[in-house]
Amino acid sequence: MTRRSVVSVLSFALVLSAVSLQAQSKDAVEKALQTKEQAGWQAWKDNNSKAFNDILPDNAVNIAGGMMDTGKSNIIKDMASDNCAVASFSLSDFAYMWLDKDTVLMTYKASQDGTCGGKKIAPKVIASSIWQKQGGKWVSPFHQETITSAM
Repeated sequence: MTRRSVVSVLSFALVLSAVSLQAQSKDAVEKALQTKEQAGWQAWKDNNSKAFNDILPDNAVNIAGGMMDTGKSNIIKDMASDNCAVASFSLSDFAYMWLDKDTVLMTYKASQDGTCGGKKIAPKVIASSIWQKQGGKWVSPFHQETITSAM
């Protein structure tokens, strides 16, 4: 094997190992973000609006339940005042689209049983959240839910 061939094979092996490491890294990030998303739903169920301080940036947008809230303080204030009673929820079918190395669009299905402001909430939604790495930590500047009957 010539020196050029050896260098080519080694270069190709390095590229393959870098792709593998990047995939492993993305998988780990996706798993961590799914855990954060589920923790957010649990905080909502537990009426723990303070838990959102760590995952929402100041310019966050939340579209759910027929309302749009903008700004971290407004979202937290509305969550605290919604008087939601959530009996249960479940999240499934997570998918991830990497928009760049620090931004992930997460989509999933959610089933929920509860009321907010005395009104029954939609039992099934398709949700999307954008997660972005800011200042070394992952935060969610955008969350949206679409009511659906098919799941």
